[in-house]
Amino acid sequence: MSSRYGNPYAGHGRRSRYLYEHGGRRFDWATYWERRRVEREAASRSRATPDVVPKPAPTVLKVNDVEVDKYLLMNKVAHHTYDFESKELIVRRGQPFEFNITLDRAYNKDTDKIYVEFKTGKYPSPTKGTKIRVELKDKLEDGKWGATFDADSDQKVLRLKVQSACSAPIGYYNMSIITKVKDTDEFSYPYFKRIYFLFNPWCEGDSVYLEGAAEKDEYVLSETGYLWYGSYKQIGSRPWVFGQFEEGVLEAVMYLLQDSKDPVMDRDRGNPVIVARKMSAAVNVQDEGGILHGRWDGEYSDGKRPTFWNGSVAILQQYMKNKEAVKYGQCWVFSGVLTTVLRCLGIPARSVTNFASAHDTDNSMTIDNYFDEEGQPMEHMESDSVWNFHVWNDCWMSRPDLPQGYGGWQAVDATPQETSDGVYQTGPASLNAIKHGKVYLPYDARFVFAEINADRVYWEATEDISLDDYKLTKIRLEKWSIGRYLYTKKVGQHAGIDVKGDYKHPEGSEEERLAVESAVQHGTKPEAYLPDSPFNKDVDFTVETADKIYVGSDFEVEIPMTNRSSEERNVNLFVNIQVCYYTGVLAKRVKTQRVQVKLPPNGHDKGIVKVSVDEYLDKLVDQSAMKIFVLGKVKETFQLLAGQDDFRLRTPSIELSVSKTQLKADEEFTAKFTLKNPLPRKLTNCEFNLEGAGVRTSMEVKQGDIAPNAEVTKEVKLRAYKAGKRTLVVEFDSDQLSQVHGEVDIEVSK
Repeated sequence: MSSRYGNPYAGHGRRSRYLYEHGGRRFDWATYWERRRVEREAASRSRATPDVVPKPAPTVLKVNDVEVDKYLLMNKVAHHTYDFESKELIVRRGQPFEFNITLDRAYNKDTDKIYVEFKTGKYPSPTKGTKIRVELKDKLEDGKWGATFDADSDQKVLRLKVQSACSAPIGYYNMSIITKVKDTDEFSYPYFKRIYFLFNPWCEGDSVYLEGAAEKDEYVLSETGYLWYGSYKQIGSRPWVFGQFEEGVLEAVMYLLQDSKDPVMDRDRGNPVIVARKMSAAVNVQDEGGILHGRWDGEYSDGKRPTFWNGSVAILQQYMKNKEAVKYGQCWVFSGVLTTVLRCLGIPARSVTNFASAHDTDNSMTIDNYFDEEGQPMEHMESDSVWNFHVWNDCWMSRPDLPQGYGGWQAVDATPQETSDGVYQTGPASLNAIKHGKVYLPYDARFVFAEINADRVYWEATEDISLDDYKLTKIRLEKWSIGRYLYTKKVGQHAGIDVKGDYKHPEGSEEERLAVESAVQHGTKPEAYLPDSPFNKDVDFTVETADKIYVGSDFEVEIPMTNRSSEERNVNLFVNIQVCYYTGVLAKRVKTQRVQVKLPPNGHDKGIVKVSVDEYLDKLVDQSAMKIFVLGKVKETFQLLAGQDDFRLRTPSIELSVSKTQLKADEEFTAKFTLKNPLPRKLTNCEFNLEGAGVRTSMEVKQGDIAPNAEVTKEVKLRAYKAGKRTLVVEFDSDQLSQVHGEVDIEVSK
């Protein structure tokens, strides 16, 4: 490199610091710029304020511990979940609960942010209400998610008070504490146990809110109750252990709710209408993953007879062992289990028995019986049936999906009878809608209306060759034979109460007739209310049996008749007595007898049929029920007579006693039970089943054969592990005799 300045690198082995020479002076740029830097810094210091040491940036607040167990008992008492056999936190939505968090340094309200985050479901989402992040605030707002706190003196331990929304999805949640400093990265501390949120009948903002402490005690907290069965003439009751707080029950119910093959969708778990509807399907196995197999044919060799069960707990525990449906149940078992499930979730619920319960298969809202011109039944034309009794459930909730005024009790049914929306589920159907014939309102009000208020219609079917069909002529319309009583447990008492008035107006009243005729117009046979056939109808009759007929005794059937004409009437009756299942399905025939009755003008008389124990004993099936059919014709007027009735043979009770009725928790006592065989037959495959919430889950006591008219006594040692009033229930089952039970109350102190 050459220039008029010379080569600046010449004569040097490394790069020279001298960049050029001018006027006899050499310029060193490195020195120049260093001098300039020093000058600028000096100028800057001269303009600055006195020295200030900057504060270090705050570190992210960290959580060392979350103390939930410290307040577990207090929270459970406040939330009415104390009786749950669980060490996890179980709370009710819309109500605060408390716990502590311990921090690694003092909390600074100005710079630190603390959130409580809850997640539920497989894919938690804020838009679905299944992922909620709540920031600590000064106060809580009613009905909304929120969190507030109190701090100790050094601001390292905070006592949090957290509240869920009163419409929050129920189920189990995972909780985390989230901390951050302004816009820095956040720190997350997960709580290692689940937290369960339930519906809250004590919260006015919750859609299951129920007024009255006694009502909440009965329909939410009571672990035992009664289920009614039999016939409207011979009503029987049996104790049932609902056991919604027993070990394993909450686990089973949450499995149905969130983890089963057909769970409730996450976004719907806050809606009791949808939850109750889905649970009515989950209890039966007809759709995938249900709890109970139903069976009504009397063949139970690969499971337990429906009459064996005296509570829900053993059924739910058995189901959870391998997630396979339990064998077997019938309507009262389905209802008992559904009551347990709903009460466990916090939905007020009761089991209700409808006596003379119609099963309308063609949506006509009438029960139709057909006879030929000779007065013989035409069974091939009949698909409807009338059950001696049927047990379903009522649950309490508001109905914002319906017009105003249709909240309150809603009917739901877990027994698989007919599909609804392609699934074996029924309800919730508003009782007020059913009462007023508003059968078009969801869900399944039409079906439930027919069960309790259908009219029974007798038709004469004559063959019409031109139509290749039958011409139907209405013979008789019975307006009072369906839904005779609707029994449930009376609040706070060991007694039943007829709640028929919740379902329908008084029989025969103008309001009741208007409701029926309005409902029928939405059915498939509105012609049922056309004018009657022109035959002269001046002979009336009823069918009567004694109020109490015990299995093993003889009995009589009486048919009182009345002639309302001024002329003599001669009536030929055909009386058929058959054993039947409680669903109305006929089994073996007991007796058929023709009876002739001569009625004087404006007079009375009766036909009588006698039945001995030997004629029916070996033909009995479950429930010991019988059905009586009466068909006849008046000789002078050709008036056709058709009617039927049902009754059951009563069974004995078990004498159950305990060595102590007042004892302390975990104290041993003796239970003694005695049964006498009422039959002149040997009882085979005999077993007793004991159960009591807070006493023990289920205990089977095998018993050999019991000789005719013999008495057997058993004793067992037990311990009550939960304080409070407890009920011990014992059930007896055998091939020849079932629906035999006993109970005793005990008081357990801590």
